[in-house]
Amino acid sequence: MKKQIQKYCLNGQTKKGFLLIEGLTVLFIFALVTVTFYSVFSIGIRYIQDAKNRLGALAIANEKIEIIRNLQYDSIGTDEGAIEGDIPQDQDVLENTRQYHIHTDVSYIDDPYDGLAYSDTAWFEDYKRVTITVSWINGGGMEEVELISRFVPPGKEVPHIGDGILSINIFSDQPGGVGIPSSRVDIYNPDTGIDTFGTTDSTGNVTFMGSRVSDSIQKYQLTVTKNGYETVHTMSPYPTTAYEPIDVHASVVTGSMNVKNLVQNELASIKISSVNHLDEPIAGVSFDLVGGRRLGTDITTLPVTPIYNFNENGTTDSAGEKLYSSISPGEYTFALTGSALSDYEIISMNPPTPFSLLSSDGTLNVSLKLADKDVTSFLITVLDVSNDAPIAGAKVKLTNSSLNYEKELDAAGDGRVFFPDSSDPLLPETYHVKITASEFSDSEFDITINANELKLETKKLTAS
Repeated sequence: MKKQIQKYCLNGQTKKGFLLIEGLTVLFIFALVTVTFYSVFSIGIRYIQDAKNRLGALAIANEKIEIIRNLQYDSIGTDEGAIEGDIPQDQDVLENTRQYHIHTDVSYIDDPYDGLAYSDTAWFEDYKRVTITVSWINGGGMEEVELISRFVPPGKEVPHIGDGILSINIFSDQPGGVGIPSSRVDIYNPDTGIDTFGTTDSTGNVTFMGSRVSDSIQKYQLTVTKNGYETVHTMSPYPTTAYEPIDVHASVVTGSMNVKNLVQNELASIKISSVNHLDEPIAGVSFDLVGGRRLGTDITTLPVTPIYNFNENGTTDSAGEKLYSSISPGEYTFALTGSALSDYEIISMNPPTPFSLLSSDGTLNVSLKLADKDVTSFLITVLDVSNDAPIAGAKVKLTNSSLNYEKELDAAGDGRVFFPDSSDPLLPETYHVKITASEFSDSEFDITINANELKLETKKLTAS
């Protein structure tokens, strides 16, 4: 029962009406019902549209399979695939106002029933497998359906003289590395017209059987991709490529097993952090970072130099940091450049350059401690005289009796010791230095430290 109020008019009569809050409540309920109904209706329409698109894709795939079923066995192949034929490998069709892309892949299957070509003399082209993939854009993503059918040759299988096997192994060279599954391998050969792709199995292998060739040497261009992993490209040999590449294009020799091994590693990250001796961030530090995946060797210069896939100039931000995300693992070298090289000296670097980035690191934190060359300070490096190797853990004592100053610090992994080690400034004066290290002879000498200047010293110790 609706609640009513009495409104008195000037003539003494009353009027009946609704409270404002009641009107708002009714409006809210109406809006809620409307929005809910609209959401359910929209979702239903979307599901119907998705189902319609999927049914359309399945119809196209079925139609394609039926067309292939009517072909002679020897005619089943694609215009750009490893097995030659007249079937278009890629084509676009319009069905019910929806654009679909059709990819057809035809490959030979080496059935273990009669022995594998890897291990004996059995022929590898037992039957053909046809995979029809129909894809379409759905909202912001891509949807696809896939149909697979097997086509068996009439009578006894016979070898095809112009065919060969290209077996590609994708694996990681990181500690504990194994074959990489589910990597996409694109293969292109401009001489034969092959332009197709495959996906590695659980062991990291993908095999293209029946690659049509009359001996194609270093012409099969391979591109390996996988989410979260580095992209790998094969290259033409030197001098077509300006340097001598490690991963050259694959070769296929008629009637033989041709194996190509490629390394693909999971990506990782490097975070550079730069601070002063008080651990305060230093912004605007410029540097070079070179390394990652080794692509090859520059043989045009002496000494020959390695070529890497990562070579960038960086600068730390206002927080004294620089992050490189999703880069290839491998060995990296770090060097200060520009104004940072003229204004600062490296006190310590952890890990020291060159350092290794592993896939398992996730993000490797590289801590860089710098000394301002215009600050009164002292940096000494302690080395082994026999091989110039840093002596980690060497003790360096700095004393000045008139200033009542005495401080002993241990050398870091790079053999470096920096004074001062706190906010207490180092005064310009002459100091006595004593260096001691296990299994080495002691070393003592005096040094003069000038105002507003970084004093650099290197001392080599002799084994005792």
